[in-house]
Order: sequence, then C-alpha cells, then structure tokens
Amino acid sequence: MRDWSHLVPGWVLFLIFLMFFVGIAALGVRLLHGRAKRVCGAEPKWLDLITHTIMIAGTFYALLLALTAFSVYGTYNQASLSVATEAADLSALYRTVSEHPEPARTQLQGLLREHVEFMVNEAWPAYQQGNSADGELEAENRVHRVLLKFNPKSEKEGQLNSLALSELEKWSEARQLRYTYTTAALPTTLWFTLLFGALVVILLSCFIPTQTRRTSMILVCAVATMISLLLFVVEGVDEPFRGAIVVSVDPYVKAGQAFD
Repeated sequence: MRDWSHLVPGWVLFLIFLMFFVGIAALGVRLLHGRAKRVCGAEPKWLDLITHTIMIAGTFYALLLALTAFSVYGTYNQASLSVATEAADLSALYRTVSEHPEPARTQLQGLLREHVEFMVNEAWPAYQQGNSADGELEAENRVHRVLLKFNPKSEKEGQLNSLALSELEKWSEARQLRYTYTTAALPTTLWFTLLFGALVVILLSCFIPTQTRRTSMILVCAVATMISLLLFVVEGVDEPFRGAIVVSVDPYVKAGQAFD
C-alpha cells in the first residue's frame, strides 16, 4: 500500500480500516435511509432496481477483491519459497566448500557465515523499512573470486571446485529471484480501485429500503466490516517483506545454525 501503512502495528491498521468504512456506512445510512424510503414510494420497482444494481456491483467488486487476495497471497507464498530455496542452496554451497583444502576452506566458510549474519541482522530489517540492503552482492562476489583463484592440485579438487562453482550459480539465481519479491507490491491504481469500489458498494447498500434505520445500519455496517477485514488481509500480505505478515528469515537462521 503506501508507506504510512507500515508505520503502525497490524491491529491498529485493521482498526483504521474498520472505523473508516463503518463510519462511512453509518453516515451513509443517516443521510440516505430516508431518501431511499421516499424514492421507494415514488418508484414501485425501486427495490428490484437497487437489488439488481447491488448484485452487479457487489459481484464485480467481490471478484476483484477475491482475485487480488489470491494474487497477493500467491506472491507471498512464492516469496517464502524463494527464501527457503536460497537458504537451501547456500547450505549446499557451504557443505561443498567445506571439502576444500586449507586455507580456501576457512576463507569460504567465513564468507558464507558473514553473509548469513548480514542477511539476518541487516538485510531483513532494511527490507521491512522499504530500503535495499547494500552489500548483499558482496559475499557472492568474494566467494566467486576465491573459487576462481583456487588452484586445484588433483583431479578430485578440480571436480570439487567445479561443483562449488555450480552451487554458487544456483545460489545466485535463487538470490536474484528472492530479491525481486522485496519490492513486490500492488500498483496504486489497483488500491484506488479497491478502496473506491468499497465505498460504492457500501453507499449503494444504504439505498436498500428498510422499515427502520436500525435494520439498515446493522446490514450496511456488517458489509463494511467484512470489506474492512478483507482489505486488511490484502494489505497484510501485499508486500511480502514489509506488510503486517512478513516473510520469515528463519530459513537463513537455521542455515546459520547448521554452519556452526
């Protein structure tokens, strides 16, 4: 969403959504309920017309909201999978370089440990603030230089070094894929459509003629509450590394524990 939404805890953001849309619903009922009754009296088929209009508008909005929710949740799952894949490839690279002779072994192991500490302590907090993590490529480049400079003294060492370079390439591809998700977010135009559509559905619901204003208030506020909840869920997983529900760094933590 926008940067301001990341300045408050998730439950506070949900309350903001809830108070805004329920407030719009309550205001709409107070202003439009009496008018709906007058229109209903002047237009005998008003109930059929407004019901048909709400069904069309509500169906299209529900489809848009559902597709958006599925899309952002799919992106969140893919981001989580990319982190797990990157950590797994890094662990495989660590196991391979651990078979190198000294001093390359200690040097490579140290570089990979430093990278894990960097990702956990610096990169993830930077992502959650919407910033890039300077130095993320440093470990990869340094490992690559060490492997290229390694001079194998036997066929086995040559094969081992080739395997390490192959594992490094897999890790690099996984890292680049994961990095694309750090900036993933719904476009502003789509957020505007979701918010404006919610207002349209809520206000149209206020035109349903009921005998009492209390009945209309309960029905419209129920609609507003459900919309608030769904929009909060979409916002929570919209940006996988910044939302209320962020991708966990646990795969990297576990990889680092296995290095020790």
